[in-house]
Formats: sequence, structure tokens, C-alpha cells
Amino acid sequence: MYIPTQTPRATYWNRVLLNVFWILLALDLLSQLFVFGSMWGYRPRVTAGEYFFSYILTPDLIILALLLTLEGIYKWKPQFSEASITVGSHLYAILIIMFVSPEIDVKPLIMLLPLLVSMIYLNSTYLIASTIICLTYTIILFSTTPTHDYTLRVENIIIALIFAGTSITGFGVIHRGRDLLHSLENSMKSEQDLRIQNIIMDRLSKIDPLTDLYNHKTFHEYLGWLIDHQQNNPFPMQLAVLDLDNFKKVNDMYGHWVGDIVLKQVAAIILKNIGADDFAARYGGEEFVIILTAKSLDTSYEIIEKIRADIAEMPITEMEGKSVTVSIGMHDFVGADSKSFVFQKADDALYEAKKTGKNKIVVL
Repeated sequence: MYIPTQTPRATYWNRVLLNVFWILLALDLLSQLFVFGSMWGYRPRVTAGEYFFSYILTPDLIILALLLTLEGIYKWKPQFSEASITVGSHLYAILIIMFVSPEIDVKPLIMLLPLLVSMIYLNSTYLIASTIICLTYTIILFSTTPTHDYTLRVENIIIALIFAGTSITGFGVIHRGRDLLHSLENSMKSEQDLRIQNIIMDRLSKIDPLTDLYNHKTFHEYLGWLIDHQQNNPFPMQLAVLDLDNFKKVNDMYGHWVGDIVLKQVAAIILKNIGADDFAARYGGEEFVIILTAKSLDTSYEIIEKIRADIAEMPITEMEGKSVTVSIGMHDFVGADSKSFVFQKADDALYEAKKTGKNKIVVL
């Protein structure tokens, strides 16, 4: 038989009910000791020692053993804890009733304990079982009550009505509780779906759909944030601007769909070579930008050179195995540079690379 694992919430309520049981035991013991102390000067039919052993020590030790058993199940077999606490609540109530003086006519109401436990668990099956046990108990009480004891019979009928009313209320509470849980689950699911949609929309607003690199807008936001961050925490940073050489000829000769394939493959090479702290974006058309951080200029230059070489050596199947090249301009950031200045210097370097032969890197 499959036993579902306990959720954190179920575990929490199991712990709460066990704590309530311990509190009830403490209150029961205190009340027994109070009664025992109040008997001073009164001569019962049993000695004080016999009374203490029979009506205080023995029942409380039995209840203590029951609670320790429930604690063991809670700790080592938590998947059975809910059922064991429900069964234990019946035994707990029965044990208290057994050792309470028969002169206390309201003691059957202690059987409300398992009904309340079933209601807390929002479990109809538990509540049905508890209701049957409680009503069976009141039937036994009624049948064993002397016919001439009219008052006690009326009290038993009232107790049975209290049990029935509590059970009916319990079913209403369970139904209402399940409705609330269902509404809460739907609300949480809607909130989660909305959060996922927001994440997707946020990503779509930042990512270029063709290359999966960041887009023009996100590049400017990130570059601005990095430059502002430099004021309090300076670190090395370089900006590289890449532009595919003669890309218009690729589109004219092979079609724009081949041009899109080229852009995707160039983007893949860029992503393959940069690190987790670096940033790459498609600036627009056939132009890309790369921000390299926490590296010396020489190290960053080696990374950009590797990208340039990999692109030049990459055969494009859709272009009959031919390759494309890129011209690259780089600028090494210094503390006084503004965002526009950084980009302008890298763009000037790119223009110089284009003008002096293409498929090369120029640093300004």
C-alpha cells in the first residue's frame, strides 16, 4: 500500500497535536493532585496510597506510555503519524474516562477529543470513524443507565446530541476547509503562472530572438550599470565591437535565411569563448558587442582573438563551405570614461579595423 510522504504542513500539525496531548496530560495530573490534596481529613474507602496508585499514578503512566509511543511513530515513522495520532486520541479519551470518578456525569464529553482531532486533519474518514465510536459509546451509556434514573438518561441523550452536532459541524468545517485549500491552491497556481509569464516576458524583452544573445537595449543598460559600479569598486573592463565583413554580399548571394544561420553560428562561437562574468549582445544587424570584466587587457585580447580566428575558420555548409570574417574594435576602460566615450572609442577602433584591411582587431 502506498503511504504518502508527510508535507511540512502535516508534520507541523502532528507536532501541534502531540504538544496538546502533553498539555492535557499535565492538566489532568494537576487536577488529580488537586483532588487528592482536597481529600485531606476525609476518610475514603481506600487509603491515600491506594488512591494515589490506582487513580493517579497508574492511569497517568499508561497515558505517558501512549504518548511516548506516538512520539516514536512521529520521529521514526512519520508517514503513519497522522493515523496513529487519530487512533491515539480515542485511546487517550477512553483512558481518562476509565479513571475519572463515575460520579462525574459529564465525563463522556471527553470523547469530543477525537472528533476535534479529525476536524483539524480535515479528514472525513477519520471523522466518520470517530462519530461512530462516540455514538456507540453513548448508546452503551444509555443502555447501562438504570431506567429509573431519568436525569442521567436525559444527560446521556444531551451528550449524544452534542456528539451528533459536533460531527455535523465537523463535516461542514472539513468541507469549508477543503474549499479554502482548493481556492488557495488555485490562487498559488495562478500566481506561479503569472510569475513564470513575467520571467518569460522579461527574458523576451532582454534577449535577441535570433541569436539568443542579449539585445541592444540590455547592452546599454548593463554597460551603464557597470560604469556606475566602477566608481565604488574599480575593476578591469574592456569593450569589443564586432562587425561581420561583407555581410551584405552573403545576404545578396545566398539569401537572408543563410545570413540568419551565419549570425546564429557567430553568436554560438562568441558564447563558447567568453566567461561567466562576461557579457555578449547583438547590437543590431551584423554587429555584436562583448563586455569582458575582471581580466587584463592582454587576457581579454586573447579571448577576442580566439573568437575572431574561430569565426574565420568556421565553414558554413549553406555557403558551400566558405567562411566569414569579422572586424573588431576594442577599448580598455579607464576610470574617467563615460558610457558614450567607451562605446565611441570601441566603435572608432572598429572603423579603423575595417579601413585597414578587415578580419583584424584594433585597440584604441
